[in-house]
Amino acid sequence: MALPYEPDDDHAADRFVNNALRSRDPEVWRQLASEAYVEQTDRVLLGMLDRIAVDRAHRKAERDTARARLSAGEISRADHDRDLAEEGERTKKTAHFEALVREQHRLIASQVRRLRGDDVRDELMSLVIALGAAIDTHRAAVLGEGAEPTEADRALWARLTTLDVPGTTGATSRTSLEALVEQHTAQQDDHGRTLAAIILDLAGDATSVARADLLDVWKKKVAPTLTPEEKADFAAKGKGSLVTERLRKAMGVLERRGLVARSGAQGDQRLDVLDRAGLVDLAAARP
Repeated sequence: MALPYEPDDDHAADRFVNNALRSRDPEVWRQLASEAYVEQTDRVLLGMLDRIAVDRAHRKAERDTARARLSAGEISRADHDRDLAEEGERTKKTAHFEALVREQHRLIASQVRRLRGDDVRDELMSLVIALGAAIDTHRAAVLGEGAEPTEADRALWARLTTLDVPGTTGATSRTSLEALVEQHTAQQDDHGRTLAAIILDLAGDATSVARADLLDVWKKKVAPTLTPEEKADFAAKGKGSLVTERLRKAMGVLERRGLVARSGAQGDQRLDVLDRAGLVDLAAARP
C-alpha cells in the first residue's frame, strides 16, 4: 500500500498517524517506517509528545487556579470536585494515548538511527573519547611525576587541542578533543558525586549498601534531571533505561578510583565501601 500523502506534508501525516495509532495496522506501520517516510513519522510522533507535554503543563496550571479559587471561595467544593473528576478521566485517556505514541516512537526512532548511521557514529565517538581520555591521563601522569616530556609525548598531547571532532550542541557543531574529554569527564564526575552522596547516606556506619536500595534513591535523584529527548534518544538505541545506564557509569567511576567495589550475586548485589574518606571528599567536591 502507498501512504496518501507526501513525505513533506507533515500536516496530513499528523492526521494519518493519529488514526494509525488507534488502528495499530502492521502494514500501515511498515509503510510509516519505510525509508521514504520514517523521518517524517519520527517528526510527527515527537510533535505529538511535545503537544502532550504542553497540554499537561496547561492542565496543571488550571488545577492550581481551581484550588486557589476554591480557597478564595469563588467556587464551591462540589464544582471543584466535579471538575477534578472530569480532569481525571481526561488524564487517563491522555496517558493511554501517550503510551501508544511512545511505544511507536521508540520503534520508529530506532529505524531513524539506523538510517542516519547514528549507532555507528555513537560507537566511533565513544572510541574517540576513550582515546582522548587515555591521552589526558597519560599527560597528567607524566607531568605529575615531574618528568620531562619527550617530543613524542608533546606530539601526542597536541592531538588533544588540534584534533577537531563533532561537538554536542548540534549536528554541525565542532570542538576540540580536549574540550570533549573535559565535558565527558565533568559529567562523569557529577554523577560520581551524586552516587557518592547517596552511598554515604544509605550506608551510615555500615560497610556496604544493597544495589537495589541504591537504585531506588538514584532514580529519584537522577530521573528528574533527564530531558524527554535524552530518554527517548537512549530508548531508541534499545539499551534499556538511561537512568540505569547513568548509574552503571557512575559506579564505574567510583570503582576505578578505588572507592567502592561490587560484591554478591547479580540478584543480590551489594556495593562495598572501600574508602569512606574518599567518598566524603568526592561528595563534597564542587563542580
